[in-house]
Amino acid sequence: MINTYFKLSFRALWRKKSFSLLNILGLAIGIGASLLIFLVIRYEMSYDDYQTKRDRIFRMVTTDRSRSNGEVVWQHSMIPEPLAKTLRQDFSSLEKVSAMQDIGEAQIYVPGKNLSDEKRFKERHGIYFTDPLLYDIFDFKWLDGNATGITAPNTVVLSQSLANNYFGSYANAMGKTILLWSYRIPLRVVGIYKDLPDNTDVPVKIGASYATYMKIRFNNVNGPDNEDWRGLSGNSQCFVLLPANQNIQTLQARMPAFVKTHYRQDEDKSTLVSSLTFQPLRELHLDTRFGTLRGDSLSPRELWALALIGIFLLLVACINFINLATAQSVTRSKEIGVRKVLGSDRGQLVQHFLYETALITLIALITGCILAAIALPSLSSLMNKQLTMDLLHIPSIPVFLVGTFIVVTLLAGFYPAMVLSGFNPVAAIKSKISAKTVGGISLRRGLVVCQFVIAQLLVIGTLVVVKQMNFFRSQSMGFQKDAIVLLDLPSDSTLKLKYTYLRTRMAAVPGVMAASLCGSEPSTRGGQYWDLYFNNSPERQPFSVKIMRGDTGYLNTFRMKLAAGRLPYASDTTRELLVNETLVKKLGLKSNNEIIGKMIAFDRSGKQSPVTGVLRDFNDNSLAEPIAPIVMGTDGAEYSTLALRLDPGHVNATLAKVQQVFTEVYPTYIYDCAFFDSRISHFYAAEAMTAQLFKIFAFLAIFISCLGLYGLVSFMAVQKTKEVGIRKVLGASVQHIVYLFSKEFTVLIGIAFLIAAPAGYYFMQKWLEGFHYHTHMGWGIFVLAIILSILVAWAAVGYKAIKAALTNPIKSLRSE
Repeated sequence: MINTYFKLSFRALWRKKSFSLLNILGLAIGIGASLLIFLVIRYEMSYDDYQTKRDRIFRMVTTDRSRSNGEVVWQHSMIPEPLAKTLRQDFSSLEKVSAMQDIGEAQIYVPGKNLSDEKRFKERHGIYFTDPLLYDIFDFKWLDGNATGITAPNTVVLSQSLANNYFGSYANAMGKTILLWSYRIPLRVVGIYKDLPDNTDVPVKIGASYATYMKIRFNNVNGPDNEDWRGLSGNSQCFVLLPANQNIQTLQARMPAFVKTHYRQDEDKSTLVSSLTFQPLRELHLDTRFGTLRGDSLSPRELWALALIGIFLLLVACINFINLATAQSVTRSKEIGVRKVLGSDRGQLVQHFLYETALITLIALITGCILAAIALPSLSSLMNKQLTMDLLHIPSIPVFLVGTFIVVTLLAGFYPAMVLSGFNPVAAIKSKISAKTVGGISLRRGLVVCQFVIAQLLVIGTLVVVKQMNFFRSQSMGFQKDAIVLLDLPSDSTLKLKYTYLRTRMAAVPGVMAASLCGSEPSTRGGQYWDLYFNNSPERQPFSVKIMRGDTGYLNTFRMKLAAGRLPYASDTTRELLVNETLVKKLGLKSNNEIIGKMIAFDRSGKQSPVTGVLRDFNDNSLAEPIAPIVMGTDGAEYSTLALRLDPGHVNATLAKVQQVFTEVYPTYIYDCAFFDSRISHFYAAEAMTAQLFKIFAFLAIFISCLGLYGLVSFMAVQKTKEVGIRKVLGASVQHIVYLFSKEFTVLIGIAFLIAAPAGYYFMQKWLEGFHYHTHMGWGIFVLAIILSILVAWAAVGYKAIKAALTNPIKSLRSE
């Protein structure tokens, strides 16, 4: 019986090849796009799924609130230095506690027989100081050695790929030595492990021993004698492993007393009140409040938006099918009448048409999978994630496809099946069934409106996102970002002695307009934040300040301006300081000049330094963040970058000379050059990706909608063949015939716009409010959205309409 249904369904599809193709193509694109979105969402939710102890692993995170009003001031995952050790002592029920410290970018050297044989590598991420317990908490598959050896200083474990890269094969790595930084700190390899999956938030590629970090920082592998609970340890993390069946709520209830005892914020009269929380590993990746080590997560809001877009695209494709199927029902009326006369009941007819829909959906599903597989590498490259469509090893993908097949079959097939099976057999055989008697015209109009509401929502969203990205690119940030290059400098104390010489040599290179030694560029993620004591007061200010370091050429290099005062002297021995306008406002001063000459310290008993000038405010982070209160000073010990402003007309030629000079001064250090504007663009990588995804899916939604319009107009052209012929004989012009076909769809698109415009405004305004500095939508976006929708719809309708209008009226009148 089922075989018969499929044979009849295939014959029906074959008779109406063009409409079948439109249905299959629309469904295939919708299914393929929704499959890609599913792969993205599944990937984002799969981080660290491979960890066998995942439900027992937690990260320590901190929320700082204002003591005065209880507002959240800061949320982060950085830890005080003594936290891990103290947790082991105070919470003996914890199975494991481990700290890790992100090293950031670093140069790695593999010694050879002599200096010329030395291998040099620049690792940009994945380098950490770790203790052995981390490798017990998380799953690492050891290929050689293990982590027990990194209890000692100057030891390291490596991932398989890096070991292969450094030593030719990981089998040659055990016992060998790599050198860290220009200091050339020796690290002996004591273990090799299999590369971790890409979807992990603990992306360790190099695990140097934590004892090495303590030795470098405190000259004591056991840590400092006087423990500092106020200072945060850079990009540090603390993970804990609970015993089986341990109640996390019981431990969490003890945290306030733990914080009160060790942080001593009440005794220090701190303006902030901290709380420590156990954050489950399963929530780590998608909880954007505290950040991740990789920093590549999409927010839950973005994932929900993608999920809705996937559902919308499937809906648009199903609407096409319903519209075309009900529109064609008139041509199948005799077939239905004959079947009923021969004994078919309504249930059998419904079953038959559902099988017909199932066949179309199955073909579309296969086609959609092929389209998704073709597009997947491009999507992976766009998102910089290793997305995969492994049907055999990822069970959720077949489940999604089967679920999609069932839902689409029922959604797209049920209503047309009920319409077709409900024909009166006598009227059907006598050809008295028409589009009006069938009904469903209002439904088809409603579905077309629904299609274009979805399409126009995506168009409005795309236009807003693109406008915001253009705003990012064009907005003045208070400094020059174009034609500035940043050179990474060696941190070894002996090599630092050449910093000034290097700057002098670089400033003399033709094409270099200015040069500056600095700790970082003006706009950078992260940074150092310190307490502030103002004007010799023993009371700490109720906010922290961001510390930036740069020599006296810093402002000229980045084209920054003073609002008041003067620059620190070049021979500064008193550590004179600059502050920004935001800090002046935070201190409650009425004018910039009021702070000139006032003293600033970063510790209650620390050295006081005078303020000599006020910088005009500049964006020290992305435009999504407010400007921080900033203090800038000269401090050669903190410099790590040489910034060069180049002549925009001779960048390539100048860079070649810059590299030559750098290599002459530092022949053993890798020349690492980055453009400042490209680093700033990384701030908006997620938004840029969102813009691209919106463009793609908005195009697909409009394309699928236009396929449906094309199919409906094609059907109308057949139904109105005789009417068009009579109109032409009576003198109707081609324009009038085209208007006849397009007027209804234009009205429906206008109705869709009246629904989409306020909805689009509401949702996109909420999205824009996530940025501290953002553009305004304006009426132009909505005008452009409606014009684009109408033009695209006319293009879809126009071909068939013009073809019908140009048909010889004699042929039209003979058509029946």
